[in-house]
Amino acid sequence: MAAFRAIENTKPENERLFPDPFAAAFLSGFYQTVIAACSISFIRKIVTGCIQFRWPGSFTAAVARTKLIDDMILHAVRSQGINQVIILNASYDTRPHRLNAGVPLHYVEMDHPVLQRSKQKILSKVVGLPVIHVDYVQVDMNQQQISDVFPDLFYGEHYKTLFLWEGLTTLAEAQQGETIFHHVKKFRPGTQIIFTYAEKAVLENPTAFHGFVRINRLLRRAGENWDFGMCPAELHAYLESHQLQLHYDGGAADYRAKYFGAKSRQMKGYEYFRVVRAEVK
Repeated sequence: MAAFRAIENTKPENERLFPDPFAAAFLSGFYQTVIAACSISFIRKIVTGCIQFRWPGSFTAAVARTKLIDDMILHAVRSQGINQVIILNASYDTRPHRLNAGVPLHYVEMDHPVLQRSKQKILSKVVGLPVIHVDYVQVDMNQQQISDVFPDLFYGEHYKTLFLWEGLTTLAEAQQGETIFHHVKKFRPGTQIIFTYAEKAVLENPTAFHGFVRINRLLRRAGENWDFGMCPAELHAYLESHQLQLHYDGGAADYRAKYFGAKSRQMKGYEYFRVVRAEVK
């Protein structure tokens, strides 16, 4: 995702969906060189064309999804009173540094200690990084529950919280999800969660979804095994069982149409990867 955000950042300001001048810092020297070359339009088209060939639909879906989540967060902060954003499994997310909400906002990132230390070390060397306070909370989601490490201070009545969790594609993550949703519902009504998931149907019938057979093969080679999906028709009932009210559930075709307009009709692949926004009742 950092690479995709870095590529998007090379587009002219009036063409890109969002800026992210910090994403390239997380890439190797070779890929930083490729990203720098992407400032030239025809090279960028070659690079994104190669991505489309190997990972059909992933680039356009990723940047549109990033923009959608950005807009959801900014709307929640500016119009719905959210003043604390907690990013679970934050990895190389740069939202605390690149989103300008225009109002005071408390950011918390929760992630594995090793990845978190690596991220902080890289960010410490980035020139021009805005001075934004981020509370880093170390957690190994495979061995700990977030309630075990979550500081009591962050439960404060003065906070209205939004959780962001990108990644619900494996059985291990599904088990984490049960813990996460159980934790979220402890927060006061109006607390929000944004998360992503893969449709169950893509696992049951991979050939029915453009490009997924190729993507799944590459994922397995990289040691990633998507073995969990959810059925959109069952999502409402699932969230209700966790005292959550569904406000949005859309796939790549939906959010690409929102941000790319008529061009999205030519964009194929990754339709099965969905974004959800829900609220504690």
